[in-house]
Amino acid sequence: MHFSKPGQVNVLIIDDEADMSEFVADAASALGYTAISVSDADEFVRAYSTAFDVIILDLFMPKLDGIEIIRFLHENRSGASIILMSGKDKSILHSASELAAERNIEVLGVLEKPFTIDQLEVILGKFTVRKRVPNDEQGSISAAPTVEGMRRGIANREFFLVYQPQFDLKTGKVSGVEALVRWQHPTRGLIHPALFIPLAEESGLINKLTEFVLEEAMSQLKRWQAHDITMSINVSPTTVVDLDMPERLDALTKAHDIDPHKIVIELTETALMENVGLYMDILTRLRMKNFNLSIDDFGTGYSSMQQLVRVPFNELKVDQSFIRQVMNDAECRAVAQMSISLAHGLNMKVVAEGIEDQETYDWLKELGCELGQGFLMSRPISAEELEMRFLS
Repeated sequence: MHFSKPGQVNVLIIDDEADMSEFVADAASALGYTAISVSDADEFVRAYSTAFDVIILDLFMPKLDGIEIIRFLHENRSGASIILMSGKDKSILHSASELAAERNIEVLGVLEKPFTIDQLEVILGKFTVRKRVPNDEQGSISAAPTVEGMRRGIANREFFLVYQPQFDLKTGKVSGVEALVRWQHPTRGLIHPALFIPLAEESGLINKLTEFVLEEAMSQLKRWQAHDITMSINVSPTTVVDLDMPERLDALTKAHDIDPHKIVIELTETALMENVGLYMDILTRLRMKNFNLSIDDFGTGYSSMQQLVRVPFNELKVDQSFIRQVMNDAECRAVAQMSISLAHGLNMKVVAEGIEDQETYDWLKELGCELGQGFLMSRPISAEELEMRFLS
């Protein structure tokens, strides 16, 4: 199959209604995309190629439904993003989106039939925004690391940090950064965190990696001491089992002459369910030592309201899977609204992840969401670039 324009975004449309698939293909072509439409399972199998950047699929098809196609894409390690469309139950569209995300397939959005060309343009446009991110930031998701390679990488300082700026939605100014670890392998290139973080947790290397991240992040924050910004650091639940952790973190801030109040320790809500008693001990003492605590990826786990009240978090991060969809998915919008309202009711400030357009930014600001991060404002960048763009 030949695509005539190098660098062009290639789109495959799958719908058992031939008229509909052709309509979407014509609309995508008119918007400047290279589009091909198919209307049955056999055509899809023949047409499928890794050259496709975006796949638009109808969930309800008689021979090969959308869920089976999602499974096919996952099993064949497809790098394509998908757009789901259907004229039926919205909750099924939402569940299918969640399933795709679980299988590491990026869902750009959902289209409820009938939809307009403008709606299609908005969702396809999200892909072009993300395609501008350099390859070195996206990383290689296929390079499988080894425990020995990781041990060597930590010793040789192959790991480094990038920083995702967090913005005060009222003023538009940077109020903090989230430290994100990256691994530049000497032969495999940039290895995706989704591959090396689980490996570190399973192998017991997560503590060494966390020590590196904490030391690097605090050293950098010390260099930014003239600026009133916070540093958010993700901590694995397997690390928050050491009763001496509050003392070690406190000693680290003292060694760098940093106010603990400028450090935000992030934990996912799923982690809370595993050993609540132990976490409450450690996290409460962290708060007593003036560290901030953030509950990350909120809405994707299973924490009860009781856990939120019992554990002394003072920040809640609404997961990007909801924020990216708030303008075109009523269920995601409801979750985001509920999360912001709940956090404010518990005297917690809110960080929205995954802001990618001005409309979403304005909506969150109107709701009183304090902080936001996302590609609309900035991708994760080096300390030097962050200083030049936002702190000079």
